[in-house]
Amino acid sequence: MDLRCTVKTAVFADWLSVTCSPNESFLESVEYALDSLGGVVTSVDKAVIYRLGSGTIKISRQKTFHGISVSGGALYRMRELRKLDFFLSCIAEAPHRVTRLDAAIDFAIDGPVVFSHYQRRYSKVSRYPKLSRKTVEPSYYSSMRASDGATTGTIYVGNTKAKVSARIYDKQEEALRKRGEELPPTTRFELTVRGDMNPSLRDVSEPSAIFWHYMGKSVLEAPSDVPEWVQGWGGSWDMQVEKPLLYQVIKTKIENNPELLRIFELAESMSPDGRRIAMRMINDVHGEIKERHIAS
Repeated sequence: MDLRCTVKTAVFADWLSVTCSPNESFLESVEYALDSLGGVVTSVDKAVIYRLGSGTIKISRQKTFHGISVSGGALYRMRELRKLDFFLSCIAEAPHRVTRLDAAIDFAIDGPVVFSHYQRRYSKVSRYPKLSRKTVEPSYYSSMRASDGATTGTIYVGNTKAKVSARIYDKQEEALRKRGEELPPTTRFELTVRGDMNPSLRDVSEPSAIFWHYMGKSVLEAPSDVPEWVQGWGGSWDMQVEKPLLYQVIKTKIENNPELLRIFELAESMSPDGRRIAMRMINDVHGEIKERHIAS
């Protein structure tokens, strides 16, 4: 099956997890970046959760490490804003380790067609795919597509906890099932690379090399012009990006917080002093949250 004529997107980063030492942490800069991009804090319980676009960013502060996990939806929004390199530059301010990177590409072809093709292609041991040095027996999880009854599903190449793994799945079916989103026929090929293989921030900004390095072996045919990839090739990457002024960050946070507007609307309907009471409540809650952080 020649998929080249059906390519729908360039290779893109679809998940990122990074850790650093608590003694040299990038979290303050990362949170500043998210605030300036219009990120909204939705939880501050065991971890700080930001919502950005259709995705989320989880920020963890542990005794032995600090870390962030960025979903594909949040990375998409950063690219949409043309601020992905700005975000990555904030991570690069401190020594860090990329512990997981997902890179993907979409093709405009129906999932059931691809699913059945790869079942036939990998039907014999001699045809099993190889992402790194060893061949791997694929796993197949089939389902009946609700829209038309066609057999579709997901193909896993390698264990999801392996150093390198991949999956091929019907993105059209997944989008409809999970979010009620209607897409044209779309199949996604997704690669996951763990920290043992030394992916870098450059691979987030420019994921084509790492994607085709692994997926081009026996899953997809790599284009002829793909740059060579080696482990940690972007380890020294450093991009200097000017940060927005604190005033502008605060203004953006307020403008992108519809809950704040609703709070004042409710307060003003309560009494003439409602806005003042609401401000006092906000100050009290801030104090309580600050005390909890100090205690923890």
